[in-house]
Amino acid sequence: MEPATADRIQAMIDAEAAERFPPDAVPRLALLHHGDHPVIEPGELYLLVILGQDGAAQDAWTEEHSGRLRDLRAQRLPEVKGFMLTTDARDSAGRPPSKIMIPVGISLLDPEEDEIASGLTPVTAELGPVDLATLDMLVTAGIAASRAEGARWALARVREQRAYATLSGRARQRGGPRARAGLDRAALDQLQRRLEDQVREHFPDGGVQRVALLQHGDDPAVEPGGLLARVFIEEAEEAPSHQAWHRDHATMTGELQRELEENLPGASHLELWFGENGRQGKIRHRLGPPPDDPASSEQDLTPVHIALGPVDLEMLDALITAGTAASRAEAVGWVLARIRERPAYARLSERARELDELKAHF
Repeated sequence: MEPATADRIQAMIDAEAAERFPPDAVPRLALLHHGDHPVIEPGELYLLVILGQDGAAQDAWTEEHSGRLRDLRAQRLPEVKGFMLTTDARDSAGRPPSKIMIPVGISLLDPEEDEIASGLTPVTAELGPVDLATLDMLVTAGIAASRAEGARWALARVREQRAYATLSGRARQRGGPRARAGLDRAALDQLQRRLEDQVREHFPDGGVQRVALLQHGDDPAVEPGGLLARVFIEEAEEAPSHQAWHRDHATMTGELQRELEENLPGASHLELWFGENGRQGKIRHRLGPPPDDPASSEQDLTPVHIALGPVDLEMLDALITAGTAASRAEAVGWVLARIRERPAYARLSERARELDELKAHF
């Protein structure tokens, strides 16, 4: 984008912000492109929202004015995928704290919404710069339309290799991915009763319908050896209400998270489902620190949300059972590394660089 065009767009955004927000709450806004932040994929746009407050004031601003941000996106900037909120205050590492907001359920044509509606299961993989570059190169080369599609393409290519067939066979000989769940029915029922007591203690008037403790095989979202706590909240007369419920119960939800981390080993997430089958909204909280990853101490990891089908999930779980990876996220990184080992990938990467150089001449 030429500087003059960028300046014109920025002036329009500034004018919209001044018109839509109260004088004492106008944020600084700026468009972000691929390369400005690791989360941003090729072709995506985000809106950077800079606030002049500390973290607590940022939360209050977000609660009061996030609707104006969503209206601005819907009415004037539909190309923007989400928002990155940051403040002028710095954290212990000297960086401004930031929060990413991605509006959901806005368009029936949204690729991610369509993936989930098609029955694919979302998996969050924390990837380093090399893996991100691999996925972005697949997008730039036209092999995939997104990082998620690039990951599914890579999984399919590795599944075709004879070495994977051998590895998969070894995993089946060990008893299959289910073998790592490690809990019999009696132990699971005991943990479920404890979970129900904890939930009803924290939300006596919160409209809790039922509680489910799920292990691998009960739900595609649960990895081998993992547990997932799911709380079902009753249907509300006025939807959507889940954001207001979560705001009113934020303190109690935080206390429940800490208790589950201490008393429910193996549980990776707490989910809150609102209405029948979560049709009024779903909120997911990670429990505990991210899975151990040797790379995490050496490089920054970026969460990439990937929707996968049953065959892909089975493949990742086979890699876990075979001992090749400790988690689905780590297994995705292992698959991408196998793709980079192929001679064809080196040639494709070179072609992509040549294409970038040609574009720079225009």
